Amino acid sequence: MGLSSSQGRLLMLTSRLSDIELQEIMISQRQSQLAMKSEAAAQEYSEAMSNYKLTIKVDDSYEEKGYKKENLTYDNMTKMGYLAATANNQIYLKKDENGEWIIPKDLDGNDLLSIDKTTGKAIIGEDKFEILDGTKNLDNAKKLQQSIINGTMFILNAKNNKDKISLENIDSNTEMEYVLDTSDDAEAQSKYDYELSRVSKSDNQLEMDLKQLETQHEAILKEYDSVKEVISNNVERTFNLFSNG
Repeated sequence: MGLSSSQGRLLMLTSRLSDIELQEIMISQRQSQLAMKSEAAAQEYSEAMSNYKLTIKVDDSYEEKGYKKENLTYDNMTKMGYLAATANNQIYLKKDENGEWIIPKDLDGNDLLSIDKTTGKAIIGEDKFEILDGTKNLDNAKKLQQSIINGTMFILNAKNNKDKISLENIDSNTEMEYVLDTSDDAEAQSKYDYELSRVSKSDNQLEMDLKQLETQHEAILKEYDSVKEVISNNVERTFNLFSNG
């Protein structure tokens, strides 16, 4: 192989090596992204398997051994005489289709509050409360519970409006309970297994691609070293020829 053709071959091999190395870097980046996806899926799975919810008793008829509490919702709260409130003498109510406040009732059909037509405030016992519009959020049990769990919302006992129940003192309330939520465990397990399978399949394919590239890289590198040696020998012979001349 002549010097000129050898140099051309060397340039081609150099370009090919750079291309392979770039592909290897891109595969490594994709593997890192898959690792992040796997970590995110594991985190989501862990949260789903260890999340808690609030429950409330909505039936007075229970056996001596105990009773089953239902998922805490706004309707279940009001049936038992509780309202959603803030720490600043404010309560949340829903509006009907005419834009009027809906007065919640307990299990016996008693109004939990009345509304002062002059001030527009809710009257519970001897106290008055500013009314906030909770129409969009109170029917979402998950958001409602999360607000209570996060401490951004309290449960006001309309039977005793001095009693603002927070997550810290729910355990002392016989009608409510803070329990592990297992309702979404099966779905979380299925989703995690699916995501893990997808990540594993993609990662295995990338690993195979990477091994192929490494094999090609090794073969081309050997040829590169060989061609470089040929060029070096050609240069040395040419230099010696001119030196002897």
